[in-house]
Amino acid sequence: MGQQASKSNQRRGILICGSYGLGNTGDEAILKAILREVRAAAGDEELTVLSRNPEETAVRHGVKALHMFDIPGILGAMDRVRLYINGGGSLIQDATSRRSLLYYLFTLRAAHSRGCRVLMYGCGIGPVERLGDAALVRRVLNRCVDAITLREDASLAELKRFGVDKPEIVLAADPVLSLQPAAPGETDALMAQLGLDPGGAYLGVCLRTWRGFEAKVPVIAEAVRYARDAYGLTPVFLSVNHITDGDAADLVVSHLKGGPAFVVREPLSSELMLGITSRMQAVISMRLHGLVFAAGQGVPLVGIIYDPKVSGFLAYMGQELCQDLDKLTGDSLRDMLDRALALRADRDSLRAAVDALRRLEENNSTVLRRLLEVSP
Repeated sequence: MGQQASKSNQRRGILICGSYGLGNTGDEAILKAILREVRAAAGDEELTVLSRNPEETAVRHGVKALHMFDIPGILGAMDRVRLYINGGGSLIQDATSRRSLLYYLFTLRAAHSRGCRVLMYGCGIGPVERLGDAALVRRVLNRCVDAITLREDASLAELKRFGVDKPEIVLAADPVLSLQPAAPGETDALMAQLGLDPGGAYLGVCLRTWRGFEAKVPVIAEAVRYARDAYGLTPVFLSVNHITDGDAADLVVSHLKGGPAFVVREPLSSELMLGITSRMQAVISMRLHGLVFAAGQGVPLVGIIYDPKVSGFLAYMGQELCQDLDKLTGDSLRDMLDRALALRADRDSLRAAVDALRRLEENNSTVLRRLLEVSP
């Protein structure tokens, strides 16, 4: 018993797993927010991140990194660290990939079996569509997770539906809401580099390819032309995933029939993405974190829903300017854009809604600190 206690007391460090190293600014922003809170809470303890591109992650975030499929390395790290964080995003879902669900459940189970405290931090839950998968989620989360903080109440409803009730479950908000934009001068420099007038009037557009997207390209292009003609807004297509989102933007640009349009393809830091988003008059976004970036900067937004995580976030912040991708029409998108642009004069009200979410977001770090205090 004494030897076990001694070994437990030697544990040090934190291991963080999520959808990192895949070129997605939203996921990298989640990681940045989590790392900031962990460093504030854990001091100089070694932080290790699981990533699809560990070399890039190590340089970008100043951490030790392992490839997310380096199973021997991961298990070895779990034998040493005192806390395992399953960090942010919609990791517990089987809609896009059942294999990813099984992978993340495996890591939760492995971390628990190797003596780590286990925290799911700022997570979205679902959709989990297969009955067998829902039962597996219930078993693993009830047996292996100490605490779960959630980014919106729709995820809380999903956990209740699964029957997950053993971990501490706390409603919080998306960790990205805690981040601040780049300084104005840095944002001006970026815009000049992109050929944008820092004082210009712009419509931000964040798109992604998805089932049914191509059929709606003319509808989205019509709304972008309307914003340009009726409001004088130049479209700026922002790539949340710099590897793939430019393809979706190109499809819309090809339907614009002339006029200026900018497609930002290069990877941007979280701070610069927030900075350039803050210069938009409004944002139309399919991407969840396109909406989170806009909301955090008090920019009026219109959501195009392709996944329940998008509708969940918008409902959580009381945002009604959204529509399912498959129901989107030119009339509905123009109407939502008109209503969003009418809110420009009242950004304080927009910020007030987000400030309430930011206060909830602090629950993420509160639970983190509590687990660190009692971890082995």
